[in-house]
Order: sequence, then structure tokens, then C-alpha cells
Amino acid sequence: MINLLKFVAAVSFMAVLTSCAAAPHGWYKQGVSEYETENAVAQCEYEQGKDHIEQGNFMTSCMKRQGFRWVE
Repeated sequence: MINLLKFVAAVSFMAVLTSCAAAPHGWYKQGVSEYETENAVAQCEYEQGKDHIEQGNFMTSCMKRQGFRWVE
């Protein structure tokens, strides 16, 4: 019985760790797929290069303007 409890506790702990590892990081906007996010980043990079804008805060401003937030 004690071995079963240890097993259940270990499995539960692993499930918690796995769910934490799957948390999003990078640019995030609720309801937007990873593909759409990559397209938004590419659009901002294109605008930055097209207008010869220095790196600075352009990407942050561009992504926030589209409703994205940076998630660690």
C-alpha cells in the first residue's frame, strides 16, 4: 500500500513538472496560434529592415501594438 502511494505521488509530481514545462514563453496572445505569432514577428522584422530602423525597442513596440505580450 505504501509503494502504491509513493507511485501515485511520483506520477502526480511528474505531471505538475510537465505542465510547468509546457507553459508558453516568448510572444503570446490569447487565441493566436504559434504560426500566426511567427507571422507577426516576421512582419515586425520586415518593417524594421525596410525602414532601416535600429534594433532598440522597435520589436517590442511592434508586437505590443498587435496585442502580443512577452511571457517568460
